[in-house]
Amino acid sequence: MSHRASLEDARQFALDDADDVDAEAGLLRNEARAPRTPDRPADGPRSPGDPEKPARRAAPSPHKRRRLNPLVGAAGLVGLIALGFAISSLTVSLTRYGHDLRVNVVLMISDGFGPASESMARAWIQSLHSAGHPLVQPGGRWAFTGEKGGGFEGKLGVGRGGLGALPLDRLLVGSSRTRSSNSLVTDSAAGATAFACGLKSYNGAIAVDPERLPVGTILEAAKHKGWLTGLVATSRITHATPACFYSHVVDRDLESDIAGHLVSSHPLGHPQVDLALGGGLCFLLPNSSASSCRTDDVDLVAAAAKNKLTVLTTPAEFRALPEDASALGTIGLFNRDHLNYEIDRIATPAEQREPSLVDMTRKALGVLSKTVAQRNAPGLFLMVEGSRIDMAGHSNDPAGHVHDILAYQEAVVAVKSFVDAQNKAGMPTVMISVSDHETGGLALARQLTDAYPIYEWLPDALHNATSSTIALAARLRTGLARSEIARLVNVGLGLSDPSDDELARLEASLGDTWKLHGLLGDMASWRAQLGWSTTGHSGVDVNLYCSGYNCEKLRGSRENTEIGAFIAELLELDLAAVTRDLRRTPKAWFKSASAASDAAKTVGIDHYHSGQALGSSSSSMHLYLDDPARR
Repeated sequence: MSHRASLEDARQFALDDADDVDAEAGLLRNEARAPRTPDRPADGPRSPGDPEKPARRAAPSPHKRRRLNPLVGAAGLVGLIALGFAISSLTVSLTRYGHDLRVNVVLMISDGFGPASESMARAWIQSLHSAGHPLVQPGGRWAFTGEKGGGFEGKLGVGRGGLGALPLDRLLVGSSRTRSSNSLVTDSAAGATAFACGLKSYNGAIAVDPERLPVGTILEAAKHKGWLTGLVATSRITHATPACFYSHVVDRDLESDIAGHLVSSHPLGHPQVDLALGGGLCFLLPNSSASSCRTDDVDLVAAAAKNKLTVLTTPAEFRALPEDASALGTIGLFNRDHLNYEIDRIATPAEQREPSLVDMTRKALGVLSKTVAQRNAPGLFLMVEGSRIDMAGHSNDPAGHVHDILAYQEAVVAVKSFVDAQNKAGMPTVMISVSDHETGGLALARQLTDAYPIYEWLPDALHNATSSTIALAARLRTGLARSEIARLVNVGLGLSDPSDDELARLEASLGDTWKLHGLLGDMASWRAQLGWSTTGHSGVDVNLYCSGYNCEKLRGSRENTEIGAFIAELLELDLAAVTRDLRRTPKAWFKSASAASDAAKTVGIDHYHSGQALGSSSSSMHLYLDDPARR
């Protein structure tokens, strides 16, 4: 009987009883594990993959049987026993998960991170080392960049001629083409759907095709075959990128529904994500709670407990989470909304500080890899997103942008170390790092006057910033004196020279957080001579990086869908089968476009992906940025 036949037979048994879930291995619908029944009656049903039964031969006459030599018989018996053990062992290894493939995959997504952002971060860290800045001295946030094994190679502290490389620089294998099915400029939902499902869809789509029908994801298909699965993000865990790996909705703003798919109402029968770490607690709280973002009164914290899931909310609970199988079923949400920008996170007291991206990544790798070993599972699939790189780009906030880029590079170092160790130990493991799109239209130059421009950008202007522009804008309250505004700008952006015109504009905008953060971002960018063409996304190709197993297959210029296809091929996933399962009873769970009313969509929290991103002040902000008087 062929391996493929056994899987088809198992699929048939599974579909007959879709609720028969094997919780121990975490397989959906007991599908890939169910072995063929060895003692099935000869006249019973035959699966399509079964070979025809051979005709029985008549037994030979007992008078014609030869007497066996006892020694030969004993040897034969021993051989049969040994063969039986071998077959039994092989059967267990093949049927427990339906296959004997073993591979780990870590997909890292640097949301909104374009090629110019990599160049910006490299020059900025070089300039810090050249200046001997406290941030790169022992005890400083980015001290590891100058340490052996820190991932930053070459001479860092040699002025503007620095040749140091970022961790990702050494891993560049190609580029990814980013357009969606309905626009040359994608959003994060369509971009992540390309990675998760291997297909192009429209902007706003969460793992649905252009016809607005659900399609299987690589995480769901990997879970189906016995892989341990995890998600790490610095956004809400229900935000577009992470959502595309476990949820299916026609509009990314249906985050209340997305949260349900994570916790309690996934159409494949049980939660698909073994470990989820990030932000977005508000979508698990009923709207009767003051901290809720939900559009209904569903209590998903209670639903999580009912489903034997554990919701963590504090840094102390995160630190106490064991790195073994007992941590499976954990949803760690350490902020009501997105996690803080890295530049703001490090400014909070240590005991209150949210876990960093590298903290959560290391924890996820520890939990999942140790459970793989404990259960002899085929491997792990982990998606890690540096979410707030994108959001700082939407704000045109250069200091916030570069700090989150470096936090992502730090996580890359940790993942690469894991990949190297796993491959050395004989476990094929690969890390892919890619962006869904570029954000902000960043240019490392800016023409400040009508005269021919000076070829320059000045990373030193960003050295002493201690706050994101959005956090600083929130501190500029109505009624502040101009002198206090100047002091806060100096503390937050490290700018000691705001002009009277700049202070007047800030003073006139007090109380309008969105306009203020735009003005603050432009003040910082002006001094660093950085240009931004948009507060949205751009359509440029983005860099593609890879380390470990089979990376040569990703070299060159690739459509974003090819990254999902690469993972599906590597893990031998059947996305079409998962898609068929999702579409068996769509009326029971899937909200069609006509049913996805505005009343069910996210309101009142940071979007960064809609026309509401800058509120009613967007036009006035751009009038300021384009004001000829600024030149």
